[in-house]
Amino acid sequence: MPLSSGADETRSGPVVPCPVCLHPGGEERRCRVCGFPLLGDPVLGAATEEDHRCAADELAAAAHAWDLDAARRTLSDAAGRSELAGLLRPPPAGLSHPAAVPHPSGLPHPADGPGPRPASAPPVTAGPPALADLLRGLTTGEVPEALFVEFGTQQASVVRVFADAAGLPHTAAHAETPWTELVQELGTADALRRFRLAGGVGTVEPVDRLGFDRAVRGWLRAVVPPADEVTGTRSTAVVLLRGGTGWTLLDRAAAVLYEVCAVRAEGNPAAAPGPGTAAATTARVRDVLRGAPLREPHTLLLARAGHGAGDHVPVELAHHVLFEAGLRLAPGETRTASVTVHGGPPVMPPPSEAGTAAGAVAAPSATLPVVLPLLAGRYRPQDRHPPLVRLPRVELPALGSAHLTFVLHGPGEIEVRTGGHVLAETAHGPEPDLHDLVHRMPRRLRRPRPLELLCAVEMSGTADSEVAERVGFTDDLIRAAQRHAGAGGGLRVAVIGYYDHAPRNAHQPARGLIRAVPPGPPGRALRQLRELPVEIRSRDTLTSSLEDALKAAARMTAGPRTDSLDRVLLVVGGRPPALPAQDGLVPGCPRAVDWREQLGTLRHRGVRVGIRAAPFTAPAAGVPSGHRLGHYLKRTWQDLTGTEGLVLRPGTDSAERAALALTAGQPHGTDGSPLAFAAPPLPPRPPDPPRS
Repeated sequence: MPLSSGADETRSGPVVPCPVCLHPGGEERRCRVCGFPLLGDPVLGAATEEDHRCAADELAAAAHAWDLDAARRTLSDAAGRSELAGLLRPPPAGLSHPAAVPHPSGLPHPADGPGPRPASAPPVTAGPPALADLLRGLTTGEVPEALFVEFGTQQASVVRVFADAAGLPHTAAHAETPWTELVQELGTADALRRFRLAGGVGTVEPVDRLGFDRAVRGWLRAVVPPADEVTGTRSTAVVLLRGGTGWTLLDRAAAVLYEVCAVRAEGNPAAAPGPGTAAATTARVRDVLRGAPLREPHTLLLARAGHGAGDHVPVELAHHVLFEAGLRLAPGETRTASVTVHGGPPVMPPPSEAGTAAGAVAAPSATLPVVLPLLAGRYRPQDRHPPLVRLPRVELPALGSAHLTFVLHGPGEIEVRTGGHVLAETAHGPEPDLHDLVHRMPRRLRRPRPLELLCAVEMSGTADSEVAERVGFTDDLIRAAQRHAGAGGGLRVAVIGYYDHAPRNAHQPARGLIRAVPPGPPGRALRQLRELPVEIRSRDTLTSSLEDALKAAARMTAGPRTDSLDRVLLVVGGRPPALPAQDGLVPGCPRAVDWREQLGTLRHRGVRVGIRAAPFTAPAAGVPSGHRLGHYLKRTWQDLTGTEGLVLRPGTDSAERAALALTAGQPHGTDGSPLAFAAPPLPPRPPDPPRS
């Protein structure tokens, strides 16, 4: 520290940097950065050795405290502690203050030891407090683009921000340069570079402050577009991302940025400087952009059933507004919106895909895959690039509903949740074409007709549990069909309970083979189902009296065929019908009822027939005529279902899925709606006009 005998003498010498922090000051009495006295008090006579010794001790203590303070800011963990310990300028001789760098959590403040407490660098003028206005200008197009600049501990980066036609901000890496290339004197070692950026001087060759400023200034002029030569204004706004305080060289870089580029605003300051890599800077920029207002409302594109009488319902697009235009989020804030969406009608697979094998299942899936287009605005067919934000997908129950939660994190950032998990985007591949998606949406839906459901349940078995399982499934089926068939105009249900064949011995008392209730309200059919007696046999025969159940179903559907009603017969049993007469080991019907004739009658009247039975098991090897018997049993199930292939398996196909298969009607050439519905897709059929 220079001592002088008078003020005039001290101000006549050359300007030198501060010996503590190297700040290139002017003729100030104290350094503007660290507060160290650059000029002493006037004294009479020449300075004594004691004066020089005291001045040297004061300088050493201040230099050591300055370096120690920089080391404390530099270290985030114990890594590099030993490396930095050898860099610190030592304290004056005899000072009890430790020269080694303690653990970061226990670093003492320099004020705890001798010497002046280093003052942190004064903050750069924050500039116009216009970050909110800048973000609004980006979304409206008033500001064509903005450059976000961050000076990190590894490199200096610039990220470009612009908005699309919908006002959604986007980011793109603009420039990034490591400090090792920009200012080589900072060194390649991470701990040393951080120490110097934090202001540390140390015992090695120091970084020239003015040279650092020139390097940053030249880099900024190369990466930031210049101002207009005539007006002096910039079409590109510049925003500073500041991280931490007291990092001397990073603060100097920020001051140079204000000098060169006329910074419009500063982003939300971070607690400590980040690495400054392109990825880290982009992440910080995105956090800032989340505070931009929504120029367009964020909407969910759905399908909606229109109004229409007759057998078809028109389908149109519907926009559900999730978040209104003008909404602006505070830092860290989110907004949520809850929407109930509905699945479309089930789709029966075409017969060519269902097949006619005994193991084929021709029931529609209980769920339908749909996508949820999230838009910034509204969909318009004339737009070349619709404002699609996201395209998550979800499985919805057919003719059912699901509750979705939409979480807004910022413009264009929407997270969709259901059932406690986040929905994923559509499968990776070409960029989704919203026009193609909308084009695949059906223009109309076939309204299901009223359903007449005939349930033929085998009430004989070798155990109570066997029969109880069939009864329970039929009960669930009727209740599920009652839910799904309401849109078709109503449901009528008949129950036919069938048993084993009557004994051939004429001396045994005759017994009823069929217990039936004609089509009527579902509640009556459910009561009749519970009242059907159960017949437990010690040994299961090969066939049942199913042919008599088919005959009963034919009587129930007697009359001319009608196209205004869907009729379905579902057989819930375990054994096929018998032949009209005995054929080898294949039993015959005691009453000579031909099940093929009854089946033909039902189909002639438009009745669809399905079965719910376990897969066929071939007879054991060595059984006489076993091959012939097995062939009959297998073909019987196939012939009962015909080309429709409506085969349901116990333990595999639920009552809900069976109800969907029975109420879906015949295939009608649609792939189903790729969009969810805003309301139940099949409104109730309007009542018939009153007769005069």
